[in-house]
Amino acid sequence: MFTNAFGFSLLLASIITSIVYVITREKSKSEKEQQDKLHETIILFVITFIVVLFGKLALSESPKSTTVVRMNDVKGGQCPF
Repeated sequence: MFTNAFGFSLLLASIITSIVYVITREKSKSEKEQQDKLHETIILFVITFIVVLFGKLALSESPKSTTVVRMNDVKGGQCPF
C-alpha cells in the first residue's frame, strides 16, 4: 500500500484530515457552522490528497517501465516478406 501512490495518498490524507478535525472540533455550534466545518474538512481532504499524490509521483524513485523493441536485421535492402 505504501508503494502505490494512490493508496499512500488516500491513507495520508485521511490521517491528516482526521487529526485536524479532532483538534478543531467544538461541541456547541449552530447547524450552519457545522455544515461549513464539514465543507472545509472535505476541501482539506481533497487538497491534501492531490498534493500528496503528485508529490509521491514526482519523488518516486521507482524505475520507469520501458518497452524493448527488437528489430530484425534487414539484409540486402529487401523487404523481409
